Amino acid sequence: MRTFLILVLSLALLAAAFATRPGKREFVLHLLDSSGSGSGWNGGAVDSADRFARSVAFRDRWLWTDVEKDGKVIYTGLFAHWVPRGVTLEKSVPSTSDLAKLIAHAK
Repeated sequence: MRTFLILVLSLALLAAAFATRPGKREFVLHLLDSSGSGSGWNGGAVDSADRFARSVAFRDRWLWTDVEKDGKVIYTGLFAHWVPRGVTLEKSVPSTSDLAKLIAHAK
């Protein structure tokens, strides 16, 4: 019974991944949302996102979508979300002494 339940849940997860993989339209909307313009979308932003979407190649896999530019994957779409690939985060990790100061200040 446990094996059957695991099989059913695994198939449901695969079906959800297949049904919710994003496409070109969702990629353009993601680019517009992440453009950072606080006043909304304007014509220039829409044209820029559309030009960028036309300059990349979409590789539709069974469970996800890859966006490639110059043969390199720059975004992966999975479960209706886009994840940038090859981007390093510039966030710094605070030191232990800084964390201790924050905790002491919070008390």
